Amino acid sequence: MIMKKRIGLYGGTFDPPHNGHVYAAGMFLEKMSLDRLFIMPANIPPHKRISVYDDPHLRLEMCKAAFENIDGVEVSDYEILKKGVSYTVDTLNYLSGCDREIYMLCGDDMLLSLSSWRRAEEIFSLAHIVCMRRYNTDDEKLRECAESYRKIYGADVYLIDETAVPISSTEIRERLSLGESCESFLPSAVEKYIEKHGLYGKGIGKSEE
Repeated sequence: MIMKKRIGLYGGTFDPPHNGHVYAAGMFLEKMSLDRLFIMPANIPPHKRISVYDDPHLRLEMCKAAFENIDGVEVSDYEILKKGVSYTVDTLNYLSGCDREIYMLCGDDMLLSLSSWRRAEEIFSLAHIVCMRRYNTDDEKLRECAESYRKIYGADVYLIDETAVPISSTEIRERLSLGESCESFLPSAVEKYIEKHGLYGKGIGKSEE
């Protein structure tokens, strides 16, 4: 029997990618024993309002800077080159193959709303869902949600027993717009990229995390 490769998907706006994202990626790789993890910055996220100043290609380059030194991680430009709204189901179809199993990382907020996403039933059929807590969501609520997805969709849901680093991209953008230091929140390569290109200036970067 051919052993299938374990492929991870970690998507988001990454506006900007911060140390919390890097920590989550590392935990995802380790806990799910992934062979490869794709970081997938969205072009236009369907569930978030983004700034009129947003440049997806800059977010892509920041992701490359943030994750470049993590073995097994690849930053993908698929959603950005595809243009338009970035729907998870399309990305999963793109990544899928008979020689691989797909694991998709999401936060607790995403897990609770996943059934309302575009072609949710297909999402559950294409990927194992892996939840890592971002907020103080009650464990029992998450377990009940996971069990309901198993019953309704036949979904395979994992709950990682780790809590994400409490860093907000929104807070980082606001601090940067005020000229405040974010050294402790950002990978050094991302911080240098932001400084070099003058990103998140005053009045810019008011999108929601």
